[in-house]
Amino acid sequence: MDDYLRGRLEDALGELARIEPDVLLAENADVTVAGLLQKHMPDEIKVDWAGATRTPVTEVTTQFRDQFDREEIYTVPASKVVVSFPVSGTTEMLDYQASTFSMGGKYGKISGGSVVVEIVERALDADTVRQRVDQVRQDIDKRVAWANGDLISFRASAEQSIRASLSSRRERILNDRQVEEALGIPVRSSAVPRPPVPARRKQVTLQSRTAQADFVPEPVLDEAVYQDVLDAVRAWATSLERTPGTAAKLDEEELRDLLLGNLNTYWQGGAGGELFNGSGKTDILIRHGDRNAFIAECKIWRGPKGVAEALDQLLGYLVWRDSKSALIVFIKTADPAATLEKLHSAVEAHPRYILTKDTSTPSSRVDYIVTADDEGRRVSLAVIPVIIRPAGS
Repeated sequence: MDDYLRGRLEDALGELARIEPDVLLAENADVTVAGLLQKHMPDEIKVDWAGATRTPVTEVTTQFRDQFDREEIYTVPASKVVVSFPVSGTTEMLDYQASTFSMGGKYGKISGGSVVVEIVERALDADTVRQRVDQVRQDIDKRVAWANGDLISFRASAEQSIRASLSSRRERILNDRQVEEALGIPVRSSAVPRPPVPARRKQVTLQSRTAQADFVPEPVLDEAVYQDVLDAVRAWATSLERTPGTAAKLDEEELRDLLLGNLNTYWQGGAGGELFNGSGKTDILIRHGDRNAFIAECKIWRGPKGVAEALDQLLGYLVWRDSKSALIVFIKTADPAATLEKLHSAVEAHPRYILTKDTSTPSSRVDYIVTADDEGRRVSLAVIPVIIRPAGS
């Protein structure tokens, strides 16, 4: 299994090395890594044991040896039934020896996307069928758990390897371009189509698009500034959630103004509300130097349709230099857990959704990658829920 997984990683690294420099620099790193992992790493195996189907019981013949004369083989009437269970994932992993294994025989077979249990008996009965199915299930479950365990462990190290190789190659390309610039000799460049790289849920592709201008790398500080602002927003949200009685009385604009006041304590007046940017007025805009470090919309939860409209509004504000954004959703429902699930499902259902980066803290923050325009420009989107329970709920 280890050799098999390492071979998959080598394929991913090989494709990474072949991506054109302009594509590699222009594409969002998380999208590139997710795409390569999705394309080259196996998928976990899952068996739907509740989805059993069977064939009709049919008459067949079977052979057996005489118990006294082992040379004698008889052909006798028998009954046959085939029970199948749907299976998904990269089942070929079961052809390899996992780090944990047993020397016993293997039961059942996997064919055509199903675990197949074939039972042929001279005197077939329901108990025999159930016993054979249970035997196969125990064996398959054990081998699937071993294979999936190896995959989960390896995938984490594979992601680190791909990220390290991606970072190293990007740095090398940028350094080479600095050398070229220092030489003062012009080099004619041409647009290079993006090769397809699929990713989770939707197809994340390194798309073909016409180059609008020479690539300008994101300043390193931008990501640090973005994360710093998000931390400040989440800290403010936590404090607000501790005083739900007061917060529940405020409307969307009043809540936004409270957040602006808090952010300005960090940013020395740099956070502005209803500031023009792109194609409309955004709720919150923080500038850092000549860049928009943070663009956010504040909305009170009014259902999935409101989330879609808020994302359309937010993405409409982004101009071509912007790549960091946030949607802050105030939740005043009696069942926040159910609302959180609907909120994140609505984001993933949006046509601009590309990738979910981190779902470890859905009640505090979930990070996504979305596209901001028809050219496929990637944008980081943090969705931050603020749970404010009305009085008496």
